[in-house]
Amino acid sequence: MAPIRVLQIMPAMDAGGMETFVMNVYRAIDRTKVQFDFLYHYDKPCFYDEEILSLGGHITKLTVRQDNNLPRYLHALDAFFAAEPQYRIIHGHYSGFGMFYNRAARRRGIPVRVGHSHNTAYEPGLVGTLDRLMSSRFDRLLTDRFACSEKAGQMLFASHPFTVLPNGIPVDKFAHPDPSARAALRAEFGVAEDAPLLGHVGRFSAQKNHSGLLDIFAEVHRRRPDARLLLLGTGALEADIRAKAESLGLSDSVLFAGVRSDTAACYAAMDAFLLPSLFEGLPVVLVEAQTAGLPCFVSDTVDRGAAFADGVQFLPLGSPAAWADALCGEPLVRNPNALAQAKAAGYDVRTSAQRLQEFYLRRYAEVEA
Repeated sequence: MAPIRVLQIMPAMDAGGMETFVMNVYRAIDRTKVQFDFLYHYDKPCFYDEEILSLGGHITKLTVRQDNNLPRYLHALDAFFAAEPQYRIIHGHYSGFGMFYNRAARRRGIPVRVGHSHNTAYEPGLVGTLDRLMSSRFDRLLTDRFACSEKAGQMLFASHPFTVLPNGIPVDKFAHPDPSARAALRAEFGVAEDAPLLGHVGRFSAQKNHSGLLDIFAEVHRRRPDARLLLLGTGALEADIRAKAESLGLSDSVLFAGVRSDTAACYAAMDAFLLPSLFEGLPVVLVEAQTAGLPCFVSDTVDRGAAFADGVQFLPLGSPAAWADALCGEPLVRNPNALAQAKAAGYDVRTSAQRLQEFYLRRYAEVEA
């Protein structure tokens, strides 16, 4: 029997937290029973394209986020669903355009329309305002709902019940950091073994608050001139952050590493992980960093339910000195119980994948009965 094919609807499949979670599940799911295909809203090469194809997935790329041509998008949606009648389940991770693709899917007779909430707030400014207005209609045509946390679900699904599904990761990959990987990465980045290497993983966007992160690091660097800050990711604000690092005299101490596939080795190289975000759902990178045993310093705007391991501190935004006090006050020691704590909290991706697989198979059987 051929596997059922579930359409995952995304903005695109670059190396973000939401995308990483979907790929973690995709790798772990039994693909003889459930196969993923993908519908993007950008027509561009993406970080995970090659791997998706290698796993047997199909990718369709639309252009609406580049040309803003809504009539063309609506026509393409209708044509796509008309040409692909095999889909009985779609899983939407992109709430802003859900009012369009859910309607098109329902019109073409797709009975199971799943929505997934991955955040607890919207970007500031006009983009965030538009996203909020469009997302307010996401909930209306859904048949099933998932969220990465209670707060994420409450934000998007205020009037309907939802299921919390933790952002699972391959826990064994991140636990027990490899000393040889640590030494190699620190040598690559030019960081002495006895120098504190602080790390952050995230796209350069307003939400991730890299500007505030530099203010924090400037205070740490004033106290520990040998400290270094490792930034993994790319994004629209990267040039601005590079300019700010230069204006603060930190160009030689802030390491812009881009998007890398060896994130587990990067966590091994770090001595602490910083996440000063303005808001988050349940950040995959924080799950990874905790599982790697790192001391984690997190803004108090992030849901405290995201902490499952020892060594997580929540700190106020707007107070770089408080962060520097926490980072410089005590030795930065890894948590030896991180793997057991990650598994106990349900963050093993094998658990997440099994839950989703059972859901897809059950709902498919119900609608095909």
